Amino acid sequence: MKRILQMMAFVLLGIAGLVFVSGCGRPHVLAFRAVVDGSDVVKVSGDRLWIEHEEFQLPAQIFINGKPWHPVWTDKLSAPLQDLSPAFNPRDPMKVKLTQLKGRGSVSIIQLPNSANDQTLAFRIDDNQPGADTYEIRVSW
Repeated sequence: MKRILQMMAFVLLGIAGLVFVSGCGRPHVLAFRAVVDGSDVVKVSGDRLWIEHEEFQLPAQIFINGKPWHPVWTDKLSAPLQDLSPAFNPRDPMKVKLTQLKGRGSVSIIQLPNSANDQTLAFRIDDNQPGADTYEIRVSW
């Protein structure tokens, strides 16, 4: 009986370890939604996110992971959003994935994180049609 209980405990411990390891393997996701008119570059490094505005109107109605964000702008540069959760820290920069869920223009990664750029990811939203449109983007790593 004691041996059976020990084997059951060993099996349960193994299952718990597998569940923990498989849960750790899930990708982290950053959800970005904004009304964009023109071009904007979104940059993410660690727990900071900021926007470098390129042309036309500043982005509006910005949501980061479902929470509204009202950045302070200095000319065409937003002050960074601090304490981004989850923090952007990909183990393999080549596995960073950008998915455009909504928006009529193009979205593209223009800079992958590496040691030379302070592990910063940059992606461009390019709404090249008249008027603004809502963009929803997911970054996973």
